[in-house]
Amino acid sequence: MKPTHYQSSEFGFDRQRISRAALQVVDGLQSAGFDGYLVGGCVRDLLLGKVPKDFDVTTNARPEQVKKIFDRARIIGRRFRLVHVRYHGEMVEVATYRADPNRGGKKKWLKWAKNKTSNSGRITDDNVYGDIEDDAVRRDFTVNALYYDPTSEQVIDYLGGVADINNHCLKMIGNPADRFAEDPVRMLRVLRFKAKLGLEPEPSLVEAIRKHRMLLEDVPAARLFDEVLKMFHHAHGISSWHELRQTGLAQLLFGQTIEVLEQENDRDYEQFILSALENTDRRISQDKPVIPAFLFAVFLWGPFSVRHRQLCVENKNTMQAFHQASDEVFAAQSLQVSVPRRVSTPAIEIWELQSALERRRPRTIRAILENRRFRAAYDFLLLRARIGEVGQDLVDWWTRIQDVNGEGRDKIISQLAPGKSTRRSRKRRSPRKRKPVSGGEPRGSS
Repeated sequence: MKPTHYQSSEFGFDRQRISRAALQVVDGLQSAGFDGYLVGGCVRDLLLGKVPKDFDVTTNARPEQVKKIFDRARIIGRRFRLVHVRYHGEMVEVATYRADPNRGGKKKWLKWAKNKTSNSGRITDDNVYGDIEDDAVRRDFTVNALYYDPTSEQVIDYLGGVADINNHCLKMIGNPADRFAEDPVRMLRVLRFKAKLGLEPEPSLVEAIRKHRMLLEDVPAARLFDEVLKMFHHAHGISSWHELRQTGLAQLLFGQTIEVLEQENDRDYEQFILSALENTDRRISQDKPVIPAFLFAVFLWGPFSVRHRQLCVENKNTMQAFHQASDEVFAAQSLQVSVPRRVSTPAIEIWELQSALERRRPRTIRAILENRRFRAAYDFLLLRARIGEVGQDLVDWWTRIQDVNGEGRDKIISQLAPGKSTRRSRKRRSPRKRKPVSGGEPRGSS
């Protein structure tokens, strides 16, 4: 297989966008007598004129050899053995050239390597090494099978990935059904690349996703958490949601959410989700922070609300119903996409603050404003107002009180209950009559 070499200058390739750490790792490998190339998504993004989020390096050195070259390096992973190398506070991932033993090829691979797949065909051990040509064929899409040598400033293309980038086309290497069986997460990547990069998948890819989507159930729920964040925290959340809905993958990631949307025929709830994704996309585009907790609070608000109402009808105490509903919803969600406690806890806190924002008890206003989840809960309230769950006047009140301090804030709070104490009045009890102590006055008398 003869590669095509391109000078990076042909594409207006901006070398300044390559991290210093990645360049030093490549230089360290080449200085030690090994191959060293930038590979995959970072090369693809540079060709598209984008700034890569991270940089991957590939080499013919084995993980143990890579570790000996760099002082701050450690070997990680079982399914894929990789080396993480740290330079100047950055982490660069280094992978050895790999080959797929199930496809045969120029080399005769070890017999045991052929059995490292699950019953569904998912690869569970991918530590069979090869050369750079084997590595190129093993990759998922042609646009990810590109190598860049910073020394010669050349892009090396074995499978026509450069032409596909120029044509905004997404092609899979090999048979889509087989490649999805090896790693079902590739189905999510197809949709993400379409939404994020504008690469149009071949019709056979989309057809294979619809046909084999149930393979996604074989992927560990913890791994899918990271994939969900990649889809919705890259400024193309709305497009990603539409793609998930159209291919049926949304049902496998957010089954409860889709059930509410379909059984309740709740167009308002879907608009609630789309509005939230629109806000998230805008914040990311403006380099403003976003948190996973808000994303899951939005996706699970419908299932939580339905379950909470059911429990209240069963005469459950309101707070008891709240905690039971939130626990059940997140437990069910984690069977599909595992949600760590660091995400579920603040999401539940955002829900819990909704009732406090609606009640507006004067004595709790200041504590609410100082709550670390207030801003997220306020943004959540804005979304609820858009679909009529709460009145706009309530949102306007919370907007106004954030803009004032001191006496101005006190005045707004005092207007909530004019003429009434902010503290709950207690009914005074009549003094209990006691028998007089013999030889003197009753106790407590003056």
